[in-house]
Amino acid sequence: MSPAAGREERQVLTSYLTRNHLKRSAQREAILDAFVRAGHHVSVEDLLKIVRRKHADVGRTTIYRTLKLFKEAGLASELLFGSEARFEPVWNRDHHDHFVCIVCGEISEFQSPEIERLQEEIAAGIGFAIEGHRHHIFGRCRRCAARKQREPRPT
Repeated sequence: MSPAAGREERQVLTSYLTRNHLKRSAQREAILDAFVRAGHHVSVEDLLKIVRRKHADVGRTTIYRTLKLFKEAGLASELLFGSEARFEPVWNRDHHDHFVCIVCGEISEFQSPEIERLQEEIAAGIGFAIEGHRHHIFGRCRRCAARKQREPRPT
């Protein structure tokens, strides 16, 4: 994470808190720092482990509420996979889609101008105005697919 990126997210959060008459807190800032530094799809539990290394007093509920606040402020996106929520930083990031492993939960990001173009063409063909989308493809990552191929078949 570049120092400039951290300052931008901090400014976005401060503006959001001010507009909504909410207080700044050391815990929120510590959670933001850890979240931005993680830079990938984290669960509440993942972020809790990271934050507690320096701030042992931060609880699970605080992490969850703060991630929801980041989402409302435009700093995070929530991805629901089954019963687990993962959050990813979205401030100043390009649109992307996801491959999600149904075995280990690994998430790989990808971008495809062809898929984006096809979506626009299909939408235009039916008179639909796209305002946003999420594209998740579920399957097995390379490691889990290889493991499945090595498993003995039942006889």
